[in-house]
Amino acid sequence: MSKRAMFKMKALFDGDSRGFTLIEILMVILLVGIVSAVVVPQYISFKEDAKKTVTQNRLSELKVAIIGDSRLVSQGEFLKPGFEANVGSVPTSLNDLVAQGSYANYDPFSKRGWRGPYVSTAEPNWDKDAWGTNFSYSAATRTITSCGKDKTCGNTDDIVVNF
Repeated sequence: MSKRAMFKMKALFDGDSRGFTLIEILMVILLVGIVSAVVVPQYISFKEDAKKTVTQNRLSELKVAIIGDSRLVSQGEFLKPGFEANVGSVPTSLNDLVAQGSYANYDPFSKRGWRGPYVSTAEPNWDKDAWGTNFSYSAATRTITSCGKDKTCGNTDDIVVNF
């Protein structure tokens, strides 16, 4: 046996172990508990803020699909005129933004008619908020509403976009 191996064997039998004491283990557990108590509420708050932001972005996209974006102009023509500019009225439902239905085909001379789809349906939940609830749409009041985190419309956590 080598001298090094003999030294390690002697250290083991002489009580020279290099393990952790119970106090050290308890201190680590206490530290992990304190860090968890601080981080978990922050994570939950971050998650809710992210859902609210996703919902606001979806509502903004729907608004642009309906009324267009007048800031996007190229050679004197609007690049995103929106449903209202093409058809001459607001849609009766959000589904009109993705399906032509009874609307007339687009006429390039009069520049009128359905020219959609106006929103991308690649994302299957394009008509839902981040909490999975369908948007509430009203053509009469020109609003799109998300019922918010509690999925109940008419209270303080609703997110409303006017167009």
